[in-house]
Amino acid sequence: MSKPSPLQLQFLLGRIQMLSDQYWHLFTASRRAMDDHAWVGGGASRAFARKLDQSDAALHAELRKALQLVRDELNRG
Repeated sequence: MSKPSPLQLQFLLGRIQMLSDQYWHLFTASRRAMDDHAWVGGGASRAFARKLDQSDAALHAELRKALQLVRDELNRG
């Protein structure tokens, strides 16, 4: 596989940033609803809230990682 050009990397970086901006708060509304006690269900709701927190953290980590990988590649070029 050939190395991507700086132009391709810039395009990729912009696309990843757009996706990051669009999906960064994907779990925010559900998590806020949990905090506002809009969800009921005892232990199940606490487990769901933990899962939302984990999913939110994982999403943020992967988006940051993708952005950093492309930035690093651009800086090498």
